[in-house]
Amino acid sequence: MYEIKTISSREELSQGNLAEISVYNWDTAYQPKASAQLCYLKNQGFLVRLSCQEQNPRAVITEQNSTVCRDSCLEFFVDFAPEKPVGYINFECNVLGALHCFCGPDRHSRKAVVDMGCEQPAAEPFRTETEWGWELLIPLKLLKTIYGKDDFRPGDRIRGNFYKCGDDTEQPHHGSYTKIDAPRPDFHRPEAFADMVITG
Repeated sequence: MYEIKTISSREELSQGNLAEISVYNWDTAYQPKASAQLCYLKNQGFLVRLSCQEQNPRAVITEQNSTVCRDSCLEFFVDFAPEKPVGYINFECNVLGALHCFCGPDRHSRKAVVDMGCEQPAAEPFRTETEWGWELLIPLKLLKTIYGKDDFRPGDRIRGNFYKCGDDTEQPHHGSYTKIDAPRPDFHRPEAFADMVITG
């Protein structure tokens, strides 16, 4: 179980629990060190930061909601109301800030959040000589539109997974926070999501 700390400002995100994206479910020689932090920002939404130690990330995709998983990509799939049949949102982003953001119950039945009456959140990418990543605020307004819920409090449970991939990189790789039991790379496996519980 991952504990989601409640914070009162964006500057406190660094206090969030670290989730190591270290399970490479399918054979790959390349296993970059990656991690994620997720916090609940009071009265605003969920703040997530993903990072990876990777010197030359593939960065080709620039269009929003395109096939960004072909680049060096960090991803967060999350279901904010597991008790409802809505499904999960996938946030997939490269170092250029190209964000793929869809929602649905499985791989095939998905809609872009912009087609669900929501404004797509903007990812804030960062990069140094040895590391890259992105930060994103998932606003309560978006969750209210999609899940009909915007009142989150300590003890509430959501479910999700963090990923690192790169389908068309020099060394294709697929890492996750939890183990995924599938014959080939597939992140659209909500049954492998981890319980994530909000704490005070």
